[in-house]
Amino acid sequence: MPLSHSPVHSKKKPGFLLQSLAFCAFTAAGLTPLHAADFPTKAINLVVPFPAGGGPDLVARIIGERLADRLGQAVIVENRPGASGTIGAAHVLRAPADGHTLLLTPSTFSLAPLVLQPGAVSYDITRDFAPVIQPTTSWLVLAAHPSTGVKTLADLKTFTAQGKKANYTGSGSGSMMHVAGELLKKTMDIDMAFVPHRGTSPAIADTIGGHISFVIAGYQDLMPHFKAGALVPVALLDRNPHPTDPKVVPVAQQGYPDFSVHSWTGVLAAAATPASVIAKLNQEINAVLATPEIKNRLEENGQQRVEGGPPEKLAKTIAHDLSIFGPFVKEANLQAQ
Repeated sequence: MPLSHSPVHSKKKPGFLLQSLAFCAFTAAGLTPLHAADFPTKAINLVVPFPAGGGPDLVARIIGERLADRLGQAVIVENRPGASGTIGAAHVLRAPADGHTLLLTPSTFSLAPLVLQPGAVSYDITRDFAPVIQPTTSWLVLAAHPSTGVKTLADLKTFTAQGKKANYTGSGSGSMMHVAGELLKKTMDIDMAFVPHRGTSPAIADTIGGHISFVIAGYQDLMPHFKAGALVPVALLDRNPHPTDPKVVPVAQQGYPDFSVHSWTGVLAAAATPASVIAKLNQEINAVLATPEIKNRLEENGQQRVEGGPPEKLAKTIAHDLSIFGPFVKEANLQAQ
């Protein structure tokens, strides 16, 4: 039978933080969400707003396999890249708000409205989307070409003060890597020019080739090059040490205790999606993430932590990003090119 729900026609749709708080109170009371037994009635489209093969795409495919088994319906990963992830996000909002079309996005989701030109984003991330779950977070690392001689942030400070070629790269202007780099520059009071690349792989390749001095990328993407000596780890952009690699020293242990930037993945639905459906999706994806095989596969593919938890957790993550990066992006006049 088809899903029974009341579509929301008001322009003032519920914000995702309020919806997730209501969900948490609802489930804490021990109530069973209505209509959850009817969902899903067809295949689920998991829209990834970036190309196949990247981190979010891998997370979607790893989770999707097991989720399909649990729900008894196919989970189709649909890549809709472009415009800093906004094309895929807008596509989700054009689909019926019944939970069968979901967005699996990296943290660019919260940055896009901040760094794109006014009017370029056709939706409001806090009004038009409801959080489902935050599957993962991952480390970001600043690395250097060996010829720079930079091995620590103190070395970087000296390097830039000497007027040497101090440029850095990451996976595109307006990305979390770009914003993290600009925030680090401000924190350290140094000057480095950002050189955008279309993706992490070409950014790393150009740094290894010596065309760029520094790169910010995911730990898992950089680790093989650290082992080969092609790149040198300068700082983990985190407060806490890496659990297995002490050579990658956190920014917090190099004199900047308040600096911490993460990349994350989140699953979201259209805000009008019934709370019962969001509850079921959250429950089933949490069960998938708790599977040792899935946890290991995600960690092997570069995710710092397998997260899970209630929708409120993702809502708070996005709200935190907006509160930290919103004022900074405006102050620094950062824009995606």
